[in-house]
Amino acid sequence: MSEEESVSSREIFRVQLEPHMLESELENVMTAYVFSKYGHRTQERDNGIRYFEHPKAVANIIIQELGLRGDWRIIAVALLHDILEDSWLLTENRLEKNFGREVAFWVKCLTKKPKDGYHERLRELGSWQVLLVKLCDRLHNLRTLGHCDPSKQKRQIEETRNYYLPLADMLFERIPIEKRYCAAYLKEQIGQQLINLESGSV
Repeated sequence: MSEEESVSSREIFRVQLEPHMLESELENVMTAYVFSKYGHRTQERDNGIRYFEHPKAVANIIIQELGLRGDWRIIAVALLHDILEDSWLLTENRLEKNFGREVAFWVKCLTKKPKDGYHERLRELGSWQVLLVKLCDRLHNLRTLGHCDPSKQKRQIEETRNYYLPLADMLFERIPIEKRYCAAYLKEQIGQQLINLESGSV
């Protein structure tokens, strides 16, 4: 992607949020955007696309499909959700200094370090914001799973049924009533992706 295309992509992302946030909140989101893009700059997904397109897609699910355009913390966490796990760019301490204690803690909850006990930690420590970002992350992974080898597809399908569909029910219980449509939507979308994958239509 050229520098001109990169700036255009960043501006498109920014413009969709501008009417819904204070200037300081929008600055926080765009700072997270730049950190995520730079932190994942040398990484690619299984389909050969640059890795940054994944956290950006997770953020766009929150913005465009769930309509949570005014919650800068959730959007920043979506952009940064793999930054501690897959990059040396930011530490938890630096995340807290830049974005506040809440954002730093949510990103830490989403980090698979250590891998053992990860799903248990999500259930025990995950606020509704953490569960929502995790389910958006899983939804995007399922949507792009067709590019992965069959063994990874099978593993992710089983993991989704065993851990992430139950997390959607947990999200429904923890999220504020006026946002419960988000939990219902994510569960429906994840379930549909599982059906598509298992039927071979992806």
